[in-house]
Amino acid sequence: MSNAHPVDQLVAIRAQIKALQELEATVKTEVSRLIGGAETLAGDEWAAIQSLSTRKGGLDEKALKAAGINPDDYRKDDIAVLTIRTVLKASLAA
Repeated sequence: MSNAHPVDQLVAIRAQIKALQELEATVKTEVSRLIGGAETLAGDEWAAIQSLSTRKGGLDEKALKAAGINPDDYRKDDIAVLTIRTVLKASLAA
């Protein structure tokens, strides 16, 4: 465990996550290329299974309103999301 301030730890962790996500994207692209038209690719210990799925697109709110339909009447309840942003400490003095 680090002796760094928790905010500093959070920034460091986020940087590590970003680097790992970039590496993951690169490796996933390579795995997908190697799989080609097949569905699976076996490594030494693990196998990758590639599948394609789709999901419904968003609604055209302008078109709904033009048709006299209020999209808000059909929305699910709001959810609360807690976000913690990080900024350089020096930028708070500005």
